[in-house]
Amino acid sequence: MTDGHYRDDELAHYPEAALLALRRWTRGDLRHDALTTPIQFAAAPDGRLIAAVSADMLAAADCALSIPDETEPQLELSVTLFGFEAIGGAESNSDRWKIYHGTPPHGKWALLDIDMARFQGAILDGDCLQQANPLAGVEPRLCGLLNREHSDKVNATLQSTLGMKAEDPRVVGLDPLGLDIRNRFDIVRLEFPEPITDPAHAEQAVLAFIAQ
Repeated sequence: MTDGHYRDDELAHYPEAALLALRRWTRGDLRHDALTTPIQFAAAPDGRLIAAVSADMLAAADCALSIPDETEPQLELSVTLFGFEAIGGAESNSDRWKIYHGTPPHGKWALLDIDMARFQGAILDGDCLQQANPLAGVEPRLCGLLNREHSDKVNATLQSTLGMKAEDPRVVGLDPLGLDIRNRFDIVRLEFPEPITDPAHAEQAVLAFIAQ
């Protein structure tokens, strides 16, 4: 469904472009009923978003996540929050958020289901953006490998691609579209020229990417 201003062929790229835009960000403004609160998030292996939240956010009947920026098209997500306790298997999600962002500002945890998205005037189904990460099984090992043995190449790629030199870059995430790297003050993104989807060849492809 669209607002009527686009042909079907013009909209064919929208799901991919919207997913790329979402993966570039780990923060946004969460509207929960009448209130709006800045939050930080990370992508869970199943494609949902992990966030540290307050009780008011969890209790809200209507929630939307807005990801605005001066240089990128605004992405607005209609989301449903599902609270979870950071115990047992669910602890991996809260740990993932902490690897990205450090100490949580709120005492509760939630997984955000993406119901719908508005991107460049088009309305997209949430399934377009809530995609499981096919590299989740190899992600911890490859992030560790890059941090232990290839941090100099990661830094060189940051400098050549983004024009920045990090003091101690730490690769914290890997998905088919790129690498998430924790810099001193924020998470930055290195995007692959082509998606990497095969876990068996992911290491070779990632190492070739940072060797350029």
